Amino acid sequence: MAANPKVDLKKDYVMHLETTYRVSAPDHDHVKIEAVPQELADPEVKPDREETAKYGTGDANLDSKLETLRLTTARTRMDGIQAWVEDPDSAYYINQGRGSGNQNERLKPPSNEELERLIAIGAGTQGIHTVIEPVDLDMYRSFIPAPLEMPEKPLVGVSLLDMNQSGMKLNRFQEGRFTIKVLCPDGLESWMCLSTPVPFLHHTREGVIWGWPKYVADSITYTRGKDAARAAFMYQGEERYSLDFTAGPVQDEEYLKSFGKIEGGNTVTWHWIQGGAVCTRQGRGPGIDTGAQPPKILDWQAGQVKVHMRQTDSWAALIPEDSVTDGWYQKWIGGGGGDSYWVKLATVGGLPAEE
Repeated sequence: MAANPKVDLKKDYVMHLETTYRVSAPDHDHVKIEAVPQELADPEVKPDREETAKYGTGDANLDSKLETLRLTTARTRMDGIQAWVEDPDSAYYINQGRGSGNQNERLKPPSNEELERLIAIGAGTQGIHTVIEPVDLDMYRSFIPAPLEMPEKPLVGVSLLDMNQSGMKLNRFQEGRFTIKVLCPDGLESWMCLSTPVPFLHHTREGVIWGWPKYVADSITYTRGKDAARAAFMYQGEERYSLDFTAGPVQDEEYLKSFGKIEGGNTVTWHWIQGGAVCTRQGRGPGIDTGAQPPKILDWQAGQVKVHMRQTDSWAALIPEDSVTDGWYQKWIGGGGGDSYWVKLATVGGLPAEE
């Protein structure tokens, strides 16, 4: 097992990733509310990597600038996605609208030298994963909206991720994923998220536009020990979703490895448009090779995963209560690159009214 860098959990820092509003109201008849200073409002203004590395080191003005740029960069990206979703003549969204072969330079895989530097500072994404056969196929089917269909082998994917590919404080966040496998209209299988807890309202807004059912957790904890790991999301004062991993023998290790990160970027989502929704898929499709590189696996262990779900959530009944199944813990870094693309699968509603 790869050793994780030693960390002092007493060393904390404060993040203000939600917008800070500056209100000027000299009297009841005049008011100005500013969320983004004008010098940072231009979408061409991007955060600098060297500055981002200094986040959380005590410079309050720099922290505020970087937090604001994190939001403005995200909203620009979301604007592009929404414009594509609403364009009935555009079937593919490749490299955020730049077209094939025009990847985002900031998202390219790191060089070997950079990769070693990132590994040395503890960068990477770690996750606890398991896949479970549903106990109620009728309920499973009820979560699949047309034109999506039941896959050949229904499966529930469960994972909790701690994402920190850059090793920078500002870019680290956690996400839970409770997914089901579905069959798309073009005959390819994909995964659809039923629940996705995240730490910030900022990520929730991104998710809603992205088509993921995200919600803000009260708190998130992720711990990794020798031959064990645990992740837990608190919501409204109770543990709503948690995974406990214990290393040990499994029935088929190669079967588990075949899932990688379970959905691995291949997800189907519904994007809201006025009066309807557009079903889209991120991931591979007919005639398109993304050219993505595989990630470097830093740590991988098989074992048993105990899944706890709040039983009042409708999707919880898809799996046994407090189920224990074969699963895996892994940490990886790098990979990706190539073309990122989305494809539209169907549009429901949203058409102009007939005269």
